Amino acid sequence: MKSVEIDLGPARFDSVSGYLFDKDGKELDLRHQSREVLKVLARHPGQTVSQDRLIDQVWSGRSVSTDSVAQCITEIRRVLDDREKRVIETVPRKGYRLVLPVTARKQSRRGIVIAVSFVLIVCLALVWTLSSSPPAARAAPVIAVLPFDDFSAAPHQGYLSDAIGESIITMLARYPQLAVISRNSSFQFRESDLGISEIAKRLGADFVLEGSQQYDGSRLRITAQLIDGASETHLWADEVDVPLDALLEANSQISGKIANAVGFTVIDTAEARMTADDVSALMIGNAAQSRIMRSFTRENLMKNLEEQEQSIRDYPESAWGHLGQALSLRIGLRYGWIDGDEAAIRKRMNDLARRGVELDPNNYMAYHALGRVLIHNRDVEAAIGAFRRGVDLNPSSSLVTMGLADALVYVGKTDEALEVIARLERIDPLYGFGLTWAKSSALWQAGECKQALDAFQATPSMPVAAYKELAAIHHCLGNQEKATTAMQDYLAENPTWTLSREREINTGMWTAPGALERWLNALELAGMPN
Repeated sequence: MKSVEIDLGPARFDSVSGYLFDKDGKELDLRHQSREVLKVLARHPGQTVSQDRLIDQVWSGRSVSTDSVAQCITEIRRVLDDREKRVIETVPRKGYRLVLPVTARKQSRRGIVIAVSFVLIVCLALVWTLSSSPPAARAAPVIAVLPFDDFSAAPHQGYLSDAIGESIITMLARYPQLAVISRNSSFQFRESDLGISEIAKRLGADFVLEGSQQYDGSRLRITAQLIDGASETHLWADEVDVPLDALLEANSQISGKIANAVGFTVIDTAEARMTADDVSALMIGNAAQSRIMRSFTRENLMKNLEEQEQSIRDYPESAWGHLGQALSLRIGLRYGWIDGDEAAIRKRMNDLARRGVELDPNNYMAYHALGRVLIHNRDVEAAIGAFRRGVDLNPSSSLVTMGLADALVYVGKTDEALEVIARLERIDPLYGFGLTWAKSSALWQAGECKQALDAFQATPSMPVAAYKELAAIHHCLGNQEKATTAMQDYLAENPTWTLSREREINTGMWTAPGALERWLNALELAGMPN
C-alpha cells in the first residue's frame, strides 16, 4: 500500500484523492461529496466527527441539512458492505467515527510519520521557491480583456467586431498559469466611463488589456496595452500589422507577450489560420449570440435562424454558421418556438454540429454546439465529453462551462455541477440570468430549495421561460399560491405548452434518479395542463 492509502478492510482508501479501491485495485463508485466526507473522517481515525463539522468542511459553509451527511454515510457503508456499521460507527447525538482494522492502525501511524516528513519537505521547498521567485510568479494573475476600439474606415468599421478580443481571451485561457475573465463579463464595459482600476475591481482582475483595431480591407493593425489593475500603470504595449488571414497568429503573439509581461514563459498555441470567410461567419454568430442573451424571445430566435442559414450558404467551409444554426435549432425545439418534423430537425442539428467540429476541430464553440445537441438527442454522457473538450480548448468560456454544468445535472452529478458553477462564478462574475437559472436548478435537484429560491431571486430580470423553475421551487417550499402564480405567468407567454410535451422533451435526457417525476409532479400541481 502507498503511504497515503488506508486499509478499511474490504477496500483501500486514498486519503488524498478520496478514491476507494477494492482488493484487486478496481475503483469503487462513490459520489464526490461522499468521498469528501470519508476524507474528513480519515483525517481523524477513531475520533468522533460531528455532523456540523462535516457540513462545514465538506460543503464549505453552504447551508445543507444533516440528511445530506446521512445520505453520504449510507452510500459509504453500502460501497464498503458495512451493514453492521463496524467501519463507520454512528455515535448517537454526536456524529460519526471511522474505525480502522488493527493492522491498518499500525500502517496509519507509519503513514502519518511519512506524511509529516513529506509535508515538511514541501513546505521548505515552497518557502525557498517563494523567496527566490519574482512576485508575479507567486499566484496565478487574473487578466481581463476589454473589447477593442474599432478605428477602421467607414466601409470596414464593425467588420471584425469583437473577434480580436475574443481570440486573445481564448488563447490566454489555455495557459494554466493564468486566470482569464470571460468575455461575457469583461465586454460589458464597452465604452464605459469607469477608470481601469474600477473596472479591475469589479471584475476581480489584477491586469486589464485594452486596445484598438484598424482594418483597411487587406491588412489589420492591432494595438494593445497591458495595464496594472490597481495602479493603472502601463506595463507593456505593442502594435502589429498583419494580413487578415494571419489574425490568429498575431493574437497568439500578443497573448504570449502578455503572459511574459506578468512573469510567465508560455508556449505558442496557435493552431490554425483564420480566413476572411471565418471572420465574417464569426461576426454573424457573435451578433446572434448577443441578441438572444440580451432578450431571450422567440422573435430573436427566428431572426437568428434566418441569419445563420444565410451564413451557411455564404461561408460553407466555416464552422461558425454550422455550429450557430445547430444551437439555434436546439433552442427552438427546447422551448417549442419552431414547428415541423421534429425527427428531421434533430437530425439536421446533429449533422450541423458534427460538421462544425469536422471543419474546425480546435473550435471550442463547435464542441459546445455538439454538446448541446447531444443533450437534446438524449446522449448526455457523450455531451459531457464534448463539453469537457470545449473547456480544455477555452477554460474562460462561460458558455461551454455552463453546458457542462447542465449536462452534469441531467445525469445526477449535482455536486460536481455545483462545483463547476462555482468556478463559473469566478471566471464570469457578471454572467447574468443563465448562471442564476443553472444554479437554482442544481440546488432544486439537490433538495436545497431555500437556497434555490435565493439564487433565482438574486437576478431580478429572469426571463419568463425560467418561471417553470420558479414554480417548482415554490412547490418544493410549500408556497403553492406562489407556484401557481409563476406557472400562470409562464403559460401566458407559452399557452400551448403541456405536461405531456414537458415529459416528451425530458424523457431519456434527464436521467437523474427520481428528478424528472418530481419535476413533472411539481409542474402539474402548479397548474401546467396535461
